[in-house]
Amino acid sequence: MTPRQTPTGLWVGRRVYKGFRKLQAVGWVVASRATEGARVDRRNGLLGRHYAAFSSCKSICKTALRAVSCSTHCEARAMMNASSTALPAPTEITRVVAIDGMHCAACASKVESAARSVAGVRDASVSFAAKKLRVSFDPTRVDLSAINARVTRAGFALRLERDPAIRAAREVAAARALRRRVVIGAVFSIPLVVLAMSHGSIDAFAGSTAAWLQCALAAPVFFWCGWPIHAAAVAQLRRASSDMNTLVSVGTSIAFASSAWALLTHDPSTGVHALHGLWFEASAIIIVFVLLGRLLEARATAHASDALRALGALSVARVCVIDANSTEREVAADDIAIGMRVRVRPGERISVDGRVIAGESEVDESMLTGEPLPRAKRSGDRVVTGTMNSFGVLEIEVTHAAGDSVLARIVEMVDDAQMTKALIARVADRVAAVFVPIVLLIAAITATAWWMFAPAEVRAALALEAVVSVLVVACPCALGLATPVAIMVASGRAAQLGVLFRTAAAFEKLALVEEIVWDKTGTLTLGAPSGKEVTATQGNTIARVLRAAAACESGSEHPIARSIVKHAIEHGVEIVRATEFRAVAGQGARARVEFDGVEANVLVGRASWLESLGVSLVHKEISSSTEVLVALEGREIGRVTLEDAVRDSSRDALNALNTLGVRAQLASGDSTSAALALAKQLDIPADRVHGAMTPESKAAFVRERRNDGARVIAFVGDGINDAIALAASDVGIAMSCGTEVAQASADITLVSSDLRRIPDAIALSRRTLRIIKQNLVWAFGYNLVLIPLAAGALWPFTGWMLPPMLASAAMALSSVSVVANSLRLRRA
Repeated sequence: MTPRQTPTGLWVGRRVYKGFRKLQAVGWVVASRATEGARVDRRNGLLGRHYAAFSSCKSICKTALRAVSCSTHCEARAMMNASSTALPAPTEITRVVAIDGMHCAACASKVESAARSVAGVRDASVSFAAKKLRVSFDPTRVDLSAINARVTRAGFALRLERDPAIRAAREVAAARALRRRVVIGAVFSIPLVVLAMSHGSIDAFAGSTAAWLQCALAAPVFFWCGWPIHAAAVAQLRRASSDMNTLVSVGTSIAFASSAWALLTHDPSTGVHALHGLWFEASAIIIVFVLLGRLLEARATAHASDALRALGALSVARVCVIDANSTEREVAADDIAIGMRVRVRPGERISVDGRVIAGESEVDESMLTGEPLPRAKRSGDRVVTGTMNSFGVLEIEVTHAAGDSVLARIVEMVDDAQMTKALIARVADRVAAVFVPIVLLIAAITATAWWMFAPAEVRAALALEAVVSVLVVACPCALGLATPVAIMVASGRAAQLGVLFRTAAAFEKLALVEEIVWDKTGTLTLGAPSGKEVTATQGNTIARVLRAAAACESGSEHPIARSIVKHAIEHGVEIVRATEFRAVAGQGARARVEFDGVEANVLVGRASWLESLGVSLVHKEISSSTEVLVALEGREIGRVTLEDAVRDSSRDALNALNTLGVRAQLASGDSTSAALALAKQLDIPADRVHGAMTPESKAAFVRERRNDGARVIAFVGDGINDAIALAASDVGIAMSCGTEVAQASADITLVSSDLRRIPDAIALSRRTLRIIKQNLVWAFGYNLVLIPLAAGALWPFTGWMLPPMLASAAMALSSVSVVANSLRLRRA
């Protein structure tokens, strides 16, 4: 392999280097041929993405996986908390910015292409519904101003200000200007249509007088109301491009110009009937309908983000802070720092993430977790931003800054999910990219066909009518809105249910899930096992077993380790200091512990692991509870039996999933007998229970299930040892009460520990996918049916053609109908 230098200066194999650098969250890489290992810097706290992706990246050698597999709990914790100041800063940042000037899905494709063409931009994605660009770029090579310059040359503009108040004011001003053009256009167009449809029956406006009056009424609408459309079309023409504005501008310009020419060249001697072929009313009413459609579309689309705005509204602007001298003062929420003390009175919304240090109350967390009942909070309990304090006064120590709060992360994740694209949207994107040129070609073919084959006396009028109708009836907007609006509504609704989707693709995958593989400890159970029984072998005492086990496990963050330490403390056992601690994920831990002034090797873990290390076991019978064996200097001295309570929501969740046709598999690191005991309580068939599994075997099992006939497999877990399986599954679902590594490896995070939210999320995903398919069928079908009708497909048989005014109304309503259909997800 050709060696390559990392940002830290070390030389590594090219394939290993590229494998690590492919992971978007990796800021730097350190690798060594001598140790055959590698370490990575976390970016944005997403260490789990590195850990998870290595298991499936075939280009990375297996030894690299072992080096970063978080084989010890303390090493994983140290890596997650490590400062990156000693090495180069991350070389990629992601920003979401608003876009001005987009009117159809073709516009979104142009913005994406323009942004991606800038050197240093690594990815760009545009949501036509949200009118936003999500761009990831290398700040050492390019900045947003350079990206904006390229986007501006494409005919659009990025709004780089980050103040939401400025953005809101700009949106209000734009909506007000659009509404003004619609109202003024309607004022002129309504009498214009009445006059045009009278066909000379109004004596006062007969003959050329009516024609000139029509021109006078149409001109303000065509020129002033339609100015944004014409200006955008000209801008695209200068760039040898086209969009929705091009179709509308060309169609209305043909109608207005041909009518004006007929009026100017009209010979009174030929009779009044020569003026009956004017299209002034069509040019005006088309513009009014297009602007009205955009106004209705904007209002309807705004409702798609109602849930996200509602989450943002849970934040509190001013916070009551207690100073060192116990005096109170109000500060802005953005100025809150870790370590401050905050007072929250009854009926107030909690404004920070922190820990209760004084007071007792009940807190309503339903706005974040969806759980209906309030939770009792007392000293030492954790509280989060946006929840409601019921009756007691709470004093809270701030543990997270405002920008790092749970609420801020939820809003960020929902916003980010809305900016990503589902796989099903790619078809619409490809069609939208070439839609306008195809419509222009169809219009040209239509004009030629009418001119060649229509009767001579009507060919000009029919060709003009058909061309205008084709141009204005075509609607790429509906294609562009079909997927993103549904995703916007669904992601907001999911957040209200307490389920966070990282990407739009996760909705699509979750909807197709047929089987879920469940972790046991911390997922189906509470993850806080309590000590049940301690047994000692002959010649040893219970105190000796607890002393060895607690000393060894005191360096671990694993729930079982914490339970053993707690059980030892409850029995009055002194926790001595251990050295050379090392944990093996999914197996156990080892350390050197001082006994009677002499250090001895202690092993604590599962029976199979101790046997593999040469430990002679006294008896191998395993109970239905979790058992941890303890060995001293290669000999078993006893075992600790633990029990873990089942979550209240586990049974209901599994029953609901069974109703949805989703099978359950249990993959546990505990003994098979312990896993079978839990499965019996939850009515999981014994043939779907798999115990004594390592992290690697869990991942292998998930891959096996994926290749064994099931279309999509999900995995639900909470621990570091679940990260590989979470990444190996089609859809990884992590518990928010679990480790950061697990959450970062997952596609979906449960805000609450209520497992019933999983079947709710699957039902929502299935409905979302159904809505998206309905939208796409409508968008494609609308154009496939109405474009031929506008071209005059029925005229040879019925003598009927689609009038331009009706075509423009149908075009305006097509986008609104797609948005309205998507808004039904708010009630899902």
